[in-house]
Amino acid sequence: MNLDFLNEFKLKNKDLNEKLEFLIPDFLVKKAITIIYANGGSGKSYLSAAISKTLCKDTRVKSIVYVDMDNPLNVLNERGFGELILNESKFTYIHRSSLKTSAYELLEMIEGKGVAGSYEGVLFVLDSLRNFADIDNDTKMMSLMSLLMNLRECGATIMALHHSTKDGRAFKGSNHIRNSSDCMYFLQKVANLEQGFEVLLSVQKERAGIKDQAFFINTKTLNIKNTDLQNAKISDKEEAFIDKVLKLLNEKSLSTSEILSALDVSRSDNFSRNTLEKFKGVFWESELGGENGRTFVWKSLKADNKDSNDKELSLFGDELWNLTLQAKKI
Repeated sequence: MNLDFLNEFKLKNKDLNEKLEFLIPDFLVKKAITIIYANGGSGKSYLSAAISKTLCKDTRVKSIVYVDMDNPLNVLNERGFGELILNESKFTYIHRSSLKTSAYELLEMIEGKGVAGSYEGVLFVLDSLRNFADIDNDTKMMSLMSLLMNLRECGATIMALHHSTKDGRAFKGSNHIRNSSDCMYFLQKVANLEQGFEVLLSVQKERAGIKDQAFFINTKTLNIKNTDLQNAKISDKEEAFIDKVLKLLNEKSLSTSEILSALDVSRSDNFSRNTLEKFKGVFWESELGGENGRTFVWKSLKADNKDSNDKELSLFGDELWNLTLQAKKI
């Protein structure tokens, strides 16, 4: 049998020369399918809009196509998206109210016009996945994910928003969502701040060395900044412990035994001892002291000595700026 006709489809060495590239360091991989899932009201749409606005300034990004099948027009108006992002020259916002076809058929149209390299530098944002296909139907989800993979092979970067189960522990729907994506994050809103809110994105699947991220999103401007990841991961129990210990250490330096005694916990309490060690160098420091000079005592770190605890770093390494920690934990 003559198989020469397959030569035009054969993978060549030059096809493997492409290097891994991030549009956002350690977070958003270029030419990859990234799924971000969360409970309703966690800030998925704000996050994707803020990322889109930031990437409009990136010379590597030629166009951003945001397909919103989820948010009503009055919500977009209330959020000020008209002034904040719709006028960006690289940004195309497609809303379900203006579509004359289904969201899935729209993707089919986009895929049908794509050839190798035709969507190089294009970011597609899908909000949200359940509006493009029946997420519980394996066949339909496989078809949708196949469309997205074809767009990826045409050079596109895809970021799709999705919903989690009620308990927030997993994504809703078919396993094809996970199996056919390249990267997956679980998003949690961890703090409300005066100008916006902070989110934590935990890696659930990675093929490209992505890492957990914490971002502050300014809802007044749609600016987005990196925040301290360790602080974002603080549990409610740890937060309560930190508050109590800082109140004690703001009065005077104390030994471990004195702290445990003041907190009325056992001297063998592993959580307290481990938490003291975990946040050493962040909220407090230890040094030899005491009456004999041989006992480790803890002292609070002064605010003006903190390098990262109260600060944010922009996505592209701009100057650090102060972030208020007057946060109301969710």
